[in-house]
Amino acid sequence: MPRPFKHLSPRHLLALVTFLVPLTVLAVLGWNELRRTGALTEASLEREAQQFLASARQAIEQRIELQVPAALAASERLLRDETPTKATLMLREEPGLEAALDILLLDERGDVEWPALPLYSYSLPLAREPETPGTSQSGEPARFADLAKAELLIANGHHGTAAALLEGFLIDLETSLPTDDGGSYSIRNLREAEVHARFRLGALLRASGDTDAARTQFDGVVRAADVFQGYSRQMRDMAPFRLVAQSALAELGDRDERVELIRAIAENEFGLVSDGLTAAVAERLAATFAPDDDRRADVDRYLRENQQRVMTRDFAGEFELWQKGQLRSRLQRMSATAGDIAVAEERLVTRIEDYLSLLAVRPAADDERLDFRGTFVAVNFDLAALLEPALEPFVRADGNFVLSVSVPDGGALIASPDDVPEDFIAPAMLTSGLTLRAYPADPAAIIAEAESAAAKRTVLVLALFFTALGGALWSWRSVTREAELASLKIDLVSRVSHELKTPLALIRMYGETLGMRRVRDDNQAAEFGSIIARESERLTTLIQRILDFSKQQAGTLDYSAEPYDLGELLRATAYAYGPHLEAKGVFLVDSLPLGISVVCDKEGLEGAIVNLLENATKYGPEHVDEHEVELLLQRVGDDAVIEVRDRGRGIPDGEHKRVFEGFFRASNSGEVRGAGLGLGIVQHFAAAHGGEIEALPRPDGGTIMRLRLPVVEDDVASETVTDKHPNQETTP
Repeated sequence: MPRPFKHLSPRHLLALVTFLVPLTVLAVLGWNELRRTGALTEASLEREAQQFLASARQAIEQRIELQVPAALAASERLLRDETPTKATLMLREEPGLEAALDILLLDERGDVEWPALPLYSYSLPLAREPETPGTSQSGEPARFADLAKAELLIANGHHGTAAALLEGFLIDLETSLPTDDGGSYSIRNLREAEVHARFRLGALLRASGDTDAARTQFDGVVRAADVFQGYSRQMRDMAPFRLVAQSALAELGDRDERVELIRAIAENEFGLVSDGLTAAVAERLAATFAPDDDRRADVDRYLRENQQRVMTRDFAGEFELWQKGQLRSRLQRMSATAGDIAVAEERLVTRIEDYLSLLAVRPAADDERLDFRGTFVAVNFDLAALLEPALEPFVRADGNFVLSVSVPDGGALIASPDDVPEDFIAPAMLTSGLTLRAYPADPAAIIAEAESAAAKRTVLVLALFFTALGGALWSWRSVTREAELASLKIDLVSRVSHELKTPLALIRMYGETLGMRRVRDDNQAAEFGSIIARESERLTTLIQRILDFSKQQAGTLDYSAEPYDLGELLRATAYAYGPHLEAKGVFLVDSLPLGISVVCDKEGLEGAIVNLLENATKYGPEHVDEHEVELLLQRVGDDAVIEVRDRGRGIPDGEHKRVFEGFFRASNSGEVRGAGLGLGIVQHFAAAHGGEIEALPRPDGGTIMRLRLPVVEDDVASETVTDKHPNQETTP
């Protein structure tokens, strides 16, 4: 088999090597450039993510520093004159502090001083029997079993028999109880049985209508329950009986007694009773007040305070479980250096069941220590509600990143996205006990970009080969294009220079004449000023067209579209521009009916119409001092058709489309000055608004410029029309 390079001469091999070596070098350079570009992209994204996190951190810190010190200061101000519950309600009602939920009073070890928490949640033990008494030698009544019988009779509806048994039981109990019981365990059991019996008997008497006797028994329940102060188990057992008995007395008494009991419940005087029972009693008492009762406002206020007290007690219980241990060491540090500004406040962020809490703690003021026996005052914030205004801009997926926020124990204020790539390591930043992480707003785009980079590396060598083959063609095309661009630039500079030269020369000449006071009279001065104003207007119009053309070519010419009555807009434009046309010997004839609505940019439309009118004026009939230009509007199907008609020199055949190209001027434009930019801007405006512009010959001479815009109904909402010119080629 012949060798593959047998017929290749050294010259061919040299040419081949000369061709392949640059390709190889280009391949290596391209490969490295792709890798470098990828690294730069990653570094750029990393910097952007850090800037994103820094902005989020600043927003969070500003929000916390605005709200937390204000809430702590407000709590100190309110606690001077109000109870903690009322102070909490008033704090939450202050503008901007709605995220503050609770106020706690803590001792030096972080234990809750207020609100008082029950060791257990006791409800009213209606079916509970007292403990079995000892032997008769202890002085206990022989008929003690009657209490259990009475409970059974009540359950079966034999209320009269049960009442008789209970009365007999209480008579025996009163004769057997010593005056000074010494607090013995057995005597306390008898007192507990007395509370049960009096409570059942009072309920039966009240149901039978004997309110005086019922009041006597309920008074006895209250007095007997008070005996157990200092005995934790019986005191907790008796607290529900005492509350319900006082509720019954209040219902049998006057309204002031009922209001006072509701107030006592709201201020946590029945802290050993379950919140469910206290709330039920308060609601029952409140139902006895009519809406128009003059004490109803006080009752409603106490009910709100009780609701706040219940919520604060719930949080206090959670605080004991979740936050106290974390806070204790910080409180000890605050106690040791309470005068140091640096430790005059502590903040703790943690997760409590289904929400995140920010607990801010300050040393208690002297009067707070005296009134509430608290060493520290803590304000609990709902962290999500506190930071919502600050975080809202960072959770919308309208940028390159979205934010996640978490606390050290794993609670998430803002969860991370679900579709994050497994190997993605999110940039993180710490602030105020929170961990901020930046995740890509569009993970699929990042994955696609990585896959695209890999594909680019794979096809690079093949692409370089075809690039080399087409290099000569592209080089020739590039040289040609550069020559065209250079010609266009020279043409632009020449035309603009020529256009600017004349008005600038006139402005300078007449300005110098006025400055040297070489005018005959005021009329000539006014004439010179008019010339300067006219030439300045020409200069301004030309500069604006150049700027609009530059924006058009750069793709930054935007339109802000709103619905307008097209007839009204055109009438306003004709009215404003008519005197300018008349000064040039042009009479504007218009037919502009109302009721044709379009969505367009007002200023863009005015500029387009002025361009068309100015062209009709400049290229009017030769050697004629005065002529007419028509401005017409009509609706044709779903389009609004605007026509500017003149009897000028017209446009030569074959140039009706080219006149809309940048810098192009009709071959019969003659000595009329112009840069060839105006009609290109009009075409851009039409295309951006979904319309079109065309130049048509007018029968018997002249030109018709026809602008079409889509008609919309009056209730169509405004939409922004951006610079999206189809198939636009950029021309510098």
